[in-house]
Amino acid sequence: MSFMTAALSVLGAFALYAIGYFFWVVWISSKATTGKLIDRATRPNTALLVIDVQEDFTRNSPKPYSEDARARGIARINQEIEAAHAAGQEVILIKQVFRHWPAILAMKLLMRGIGTPGRKGLAFDEDLKAGNAPVFEKPIGDAFSNPALDAYLAGQNVGHLRLTGLDACQCVQFTAKGALNRGYAVDIIEPATMTVTPEKWPPIKDELLAAGAAFS
Repeated sequence: MSFMTAALSVLGAFALYAIGYFFWVVWISSKATTGKLIDRATRPNTALLVIDVQEDFTRNSPKPYSEDARARGIARINQEIEAAHAAGQEVILIKQVFRHWPAILAMKLLMRGIGTPGRKGLAFDEDLKAGNAPVFEKPIGDAFSNPALDAYLAGQNVGHLRLTGLDACQCVQFTAKGALNRGYAVDIIEPATMTVTPEKWPPIKDELLAAGAAFS
């Protein structure tokens, strides 16, 4: 085999790998994860999840939330955080950081790079008042894509999740489905969520209701 033939074979194999990896990332990014079912009877506690309330998504996006929607949504999330603390419930911050190169490339080309590694905008919104709540990073929409979250909830005997944050049509939806797939009770606090595509929300809400999610 000549050097040229070998080089072409290597390039071809790399191209196939890159294409396969690209479509794998697209696939995992468009669905909720699955996992071992929990025994909810042994998990009496409740946790509040605050999903992706980061500067890149609340302020820096090419398709931003209005100032009024952002302020109103974060104010309600802060109320839920305060109520959870008063009730002795866990408050958990979920942080989006795109780690797969196809997602990073797409965000840099189409979305000004929001959510990609190294950006100051990965910080939580300056108006969010979450204190020293634990933080779990995720590379895709479903927060349960980070197995450390499920393990932490198990350690805290949490079987009921209350979801807030953004985007309701994306990461809130996928996290809710990931939790339901594992047997958690899920309550989506609708006034404490935000979406830049409100026209897509009604059928997604119906689907979540049918899957067993509650809304408040």
